[in-house]
Amino acid sequence: MQPLDRMERDCLILHGLFTLVAVVVLMIPGALPVGPRLSALVIAYNLALPITGMRQGYPEWTRLWLFLFPLSILQIFPDWFLAAQLNVLVFPDTGSLRVGAVPAFMGGLWVIPLFITVFLGQRLALRTSRKYVILAVCLSSFLLFVGSETVLWAVPIWYARDVTTVAHVALYLIVPEILFGLSAFLAYEASLGRAIWYRLGAAFTVMIIYLGNLCFFYFVMETLL
Repeated sequence: MQPLDRMERDCLILHGLFTLVAVVVLMIPGALPVGPRLSALVIAYNLALPITGMRQGYPEWTRLWLFLFPLSILQIFPDWFLAAQLNVLVFPDTGSLRVGAVPAFMGGLWVIPLFITVFLGQRLALRTSRKYVILAVCLSSFLLFVGSETVLWAVPIWYARDVTTVAHVALYLIVPEILFGLSAFLAYEASLGRAIWYRLGAAFTVMIIYLGNLCFFYFVMETLL
């Protein structure tokens, strides 16, 4: 196994520091509601990532962020659908601005797990075979997204209702979220070096695939089984 290079070490440091700051910001007592705290964290991450990439000479970070940020904004629509149409997802009032049924900070929150997943796949592609890259991306998606479901309900950011859950994880979400990370990775690869409209179209396609998977697996898990 090759050792980590400078860019990979800096990525670990950045995300380690962000995780530490996030825990402190969310756990420290105070009168400020959770929503504004989360909003500040999401804004800070989405500024720190491309700025650090530019300062450190990592254009890969900026290119990936420019693909993932529009995708994260588009993810408001699946969340809105689950919350307002299927009524199986609840976003408590945390004092933040909202877009329909969804807190506005969700428009940037998806960047965090997606960056880790896609960046991991990109770096592993330089070291190992394609099948192991795909497996690693799927495993990363599972750990990050399912891990978020098991933890973030307690903040609270969201929680599932009226669906089958295990440890606060809605079972119908597991496969769609694994495929979401994989489709984001594949779409980013396909869009590299393409025009901005192609990249935006790729991001939109990933969102639509995710929304379709949500509907299908919700139907299977909650109606057929």
